Amino acid sequence: MASENAIIERAEMYLRKLSCGINPLTDEILPEGDSCKQERISKCLAYVASLLQQQLNHEQLAPVTVPRKPAPKAPKAPRQPLSIAPESISKYRFFDYPVSISRVVRNINELVPAGVNMNHLLYADVANFLVQQGILARQMTENGTEANLPTELGESYGFEKGESDLRGHHNIYTQCWEKAQQYVLDNLQKCIDIANERFANRRSNQADEDDAEEGNFPRKTREKFHVSAEELSNYPIDETPIPVSEIARRLNALIGPNTERIYYKVIRDWYVSEGYLEFKESPDGKGAFLPTEKGSLAGLMVESRTGKLGELYDVVMYDSKAQRLFLDHITSI
Repeated sequence: MASENAIIERAEMYLRKLSCGINPLTDEILPEGDSCKQERISKCLAYVASLLQQQLNHEQLAPVTVPRKPAPKAPKAPRQPLSIAPESISKYRFFDYPVSISRVVRNINELVPAGVNMNHLLYADVANFLVQQGILARQMTENGTEANLPTELGESYGFEKGESDLRGHHNIYTQCWEKAQQYVLDNLQKCIDIANERFANRRSNQADEDDAEEGNFPRKTREKFHVSAEELSNYPIDETPIPVSEIARRLNALIGPNTERIYYKVIRDWYVSEGYLEFKESPDGKGAFLPTEKGSLAGLMVESRTGKLGELYDVVMYDSKAQRLFLDHITSI
């Protein structure tokens, strides 16, 4: 114990001097630019030195424990098709002012039972249903872009065109009064059927991939990703900016089961190659792709979000103008 305490005492002295910017072997002041003179490292060294000092005060070493191998996680329950009970639908929180379709969808997804791994409703599921019913139609906006906007029939059900300026970008979209929200709820099962059909197609494709990997049958030959002009006309341009992963999801919802999916990195890399995004490194050493000045003018923006542990992080969002940029060049990808 005496020899161990001597080692701890010397280590504590070394760390304490380093935290003060002194070479513990020569007692000379460390040169400017030395890593030990950086504030964050200096504080860490001082903290560890204080822990060693506490150890000496107790005159014992903390027992060395070998970390146990974590128990294998239980397999995640397979995702279930979307299902919302009538009693849950009755708990929908209505807005007495007009809100976007995306906001209505988020409130509906709040009705999904907690802790259940279940498919969720997407904006595209509701928008596609409304287009099928003639409530919405693809229309050219004053911005020169297309959007799903209310028809005359849609206006009679409480849907109306809305406009807003978000971070200097003008957005034109569909908003829902309480009557329109009720219309969506009255037809919610039809929207859920669309969502579950999308979910079933994805699951079927995944099952085919799994069987092929296990050698049960030859892997189906898939066509390279492509989307026709007719399919692309059904792409739902959202009224609010969305992340690049959502652009990928919406494109993949348009194509057939025998076509390869497009991944968000392919889309992101296109924006990088065209000068709309660039890789930047923050002072703490973390890197991210962020909009250039050209990208900001084109409708790319950064939105700060809060993680589950309270940490802040940035997400690049793409408004309708920015999405249209990629869609107009998708045949060259």
